[in-house]
Amino acid sequence: YATRSHQFIDAYQKGLDGKQAVWAARKYHGHRVLPETILHEFDEAQTKLTKQTS
Repeated sequence: YATRSHQFIDAYQKGLDGKQAVWAARKYHGHRVLPETILHEFDEAQTKLTKQTS
């Protein structure tokens, strides 16, 4: 519980919103904090998803 809560706090501090924080927590479930490149990775994932649905 504590690790998951810490991940969400870290995600919010890095500028992610709720939906992005959930995505990051799933992707990095074994890590205590999220990497600094998380915003770039989220943008890449969004781009891939957009291309797949187009």
